[in-house]
Amino acid sequence: MSLLKTKLIHVELAGEYLPLYVAADLEALVEDPADPDQVPCWAEAWPAARGLASYFLQGSPLEGKTVLELGAGVGLPGVACGLQNAAVTFSDFQQRALKICDANARLHRLERYRLLLADWRDFKCRERFDLVLASDIAYEPRLLPSLKAVLLAVSKPGGSIYFSHPGRPVTFAFIEELLADAFFHEERFVIPVTVPDDPVRTTYEIIIHRLQRSLPADLTR
Repeated sequence: MSLLKTKLIHVELAGEYLPLYVAADLEALVEDPADPDQVPCWAEAWPAARGLASYFLQGSPLEGKTVLELGAGVGLPGVACGLQNAAVTFSDFQQRALKICDANARLHRLERYRLLLADWRDFKCRERFDLVLASDIAYEPRLLPSLKAVLLAVSKPGGSIYFSHPGRPVTFAFIEELLADAFFHEERFVIPVTVPDDPVRTTYEIIIHRLQRSLPADLTR
């Protein structure tokens, strides 16, 4: 396993700049390009993560709420929730990703957070959470059945799942499947994101889906 080196960047969120550790050299982290599990998608702050973090930083405090970030990567949306006083669990199947999450949580002096090493294909966590964050993680068809099972297992009745993505058709389709198979109420938002150093494009319209899970009928009477 290659040595993990990080660098400090400043991410523009809701008109302010948030310091964040990311991997210093993505190419150095690639050990087997043929293995999709080894592609270091976890190692930087993607536009969808920036959009979801902005959404929470502009929202109401989350005091008393529990948050699970799936596929946390560098943990930007989870950090944003922690800054809003939530208790955050950063989850990823890459140990190196959790090291960066830990560094970012410490950087922002989060008091209530933990790290969970877990693979969706064999997810052992049985806890349920008020908020589940899924920032641009629903795009790999081979993993979507496992992701769906995890989402249904860890989201509380009455709780919410938050998806963010830059308009991926596969993510739209996955969310429609969830809506068809479970009792969710959906809201959608669009958050503009600027990434000045992005080599492809510098502005994005990030789509956020909030899926609130219905309470059992006997609890709503």
